[in-house]
Amino acid sequence: MTRAKIFLSTVMAVLIMTASYVMAGPATHTGVVLETAGGGGYTYLKINEKGNEFWIAGPETAVSKGAKVSFSEQVWMSNFTSKALNRTFDKILFVSGVEVASSASSKSKATASKPKAVKPKAAKAYTIDEIYSNKSDLKGRLVKVRGNVVKVSENIMGRNWVHIQDGTGSEGTNKLIFRTENATPEVGSVVTAQGTVDTDKDFGFGYFYSIIVEDATFTK
Repeated sequence: MTRAKIFLSTVMAVLIMTASYVMAGPATHTGVVLETAGGGGYTYLKINEKGNEFWIAGPETAVSKGAKVSFSEQVWMSNFTSKALNRTFDKILFVSGVEVASSASSKSKATASKPKAVKPKAAKAYTIDEIYSNKSDLKGRLVKVRGNVVKVSENIMGRNWVHIQDGTGSEGTNKLIFRTENATPEVGSVVTAQGTVDTDKDFGFGYFYSIIVEDATFTK
């Protein structure tokens, strides 16, 4: 075989391999979310893919533990340190996005006839000190607090976190966090915050709260 033929054969082989890679695209994965964390503009997810467990990081996305997700490989990194989480990952996969699968049941619910709108029950007003003092009895209850917005953290684990103080309570029990997907009030404003009490909430990575209020809404 002449050198020209050998060269042409090599070029053709490279072209075929390149075309195959382009057609195949990056590897795709599907797995179940074991843990979630958020920080620094990223959502971190621990994935179980057919018994293989690993961490991925991507743009901030609202994903719940137990959700089935799919994503494509972008870049693997070893010994990556997240300053926001104060944690070093031995190996982590960065992805351009995460797609959350819709279950068949949720699809059927979406297509089913909508029930009649039910007016939500009025929440009972409490001080922050009263909520801490009665947290066991108030778990799962709808409450409202009138207070001052002292801090707002947006897009943390798919929610906005609004910190409220009303002048009651002592150090460690004088502030309450209301989590919401809705618009948030401005720091320094006085609002009535309403939501459902949850207790002993552990989000992982040091995010533990003896009391937190979920599905919050705010009025002036």
